[in-house]
Amino acid sequence: MSQQRVSQKMESLAWQNFENLLDSAHAIVPVGAVESHGPHLPLTTDTIISEYFSARIAEQIPAYILPPVSYGVFTPPFRLGGDFPGVFDVSGSTFTALVEDLLSSIYGHGTRDVIIVNSAFGNISFLYEAAQQHHNRHPDARVMIVGWWDVVGEAFRNALAEETGVERRDDHHAAMVESSLLMHIAPELVHYDQFTNASGPESGNGPRRISYHMLPLPADCSTDTGIVYRADMATADIGARVCTQVTKNLVDAIHREFGERGATE
Repeated sequence: MSQQRVSQKMESLAWQNFENLLDSAHAIVPVGAVESHGPHLPLTTDTIISEYFSARIAEQIPAYILPPVSYGVFTPPFRLGGDFPGVFDVSGSTFTALVEDLLSSIYGHGTRDVIIVNSAFGNISFLYEAAQQHHNRHPDARVMIVGWWDVVGEAFRNALAEETGVERRDDHHAAMVESSLLMHIAPELVHYDQFTNASGPESGNGPRRISYHMLPLPADCSTDTGIVYRADMATADIGARVCTQVTKNLVDAIHREFGERGATE
C-alpha cells in the first residue's frame, strides 16, 4: 500500500485532521533560540531557519511539523561575538526535560520516527541527551538530530569561500551564510542598512579570537556588532543556493537513515 504524502503544520490542523496523519507520517520538530544575531538579523533567526528547513523537508517526505521549540540553551558569548541584549534562554536541564517530554508525547501518538531540525549551537548536547534517554525507554524509536550547517557539505563551503573571498574562519554566527539564509527566507526581517563586519578593541584587526571558553569573556574578544566575523558578502542568491544544498542533503540523509518510511510515494 502506498504511503499518503503529508506536509502539514500542526498549528493549522484540528484534532481529527491530525489524527488522519499519524499512520503515515514522521514528526519534524524545528528547534531554535532567542538570541542576538548582529544588528541586521532578528533575535529569532535560528527558529526561522529551522521552521523553513522543516517545511522544505516535509514537501518531500510524509511528515507533520510540530510547533517550534523556540527557546534554546545559552550560547557562549564568544560564539555570539559578546554579550548583547535579547538573549532569552532556558537551562540545559529544563530544555532536556522539555524535549524528552515532547518526544514521549510524539511516541504516545504512535509516531516512531522523529527528525529534529536544530539551528542553535548551544542546544546540540542537550538534544542528544534527550534523544538518548528517549531511545533507552523506547528502543523502537528513531531520532535524527541535524543542524543545517553540518549538511551544507565541505566541497560546497570551500567553493563558496573561494568564490566570495570570505574564509570559512570568518563565516560563523550572523555572518555571510547565516545572513544570506535570512535574506532568502525572510528578506522583510533583514535590516539591510546594518550589514557590516566584526570590529572590536584591536583597532583595525577586529576582536581577539579564542578557541576555548573563558568566563567572563575578555573584553578584547568581544565584537561591537555580534557578527562573527564577516557579513558584508551576504546575498539572497547565496542564501537560495545554500537552502537548495541543505534541503537536498537533509532529504538524502532521511531516506538513507529511515529507509522506506522516509520516502514519498
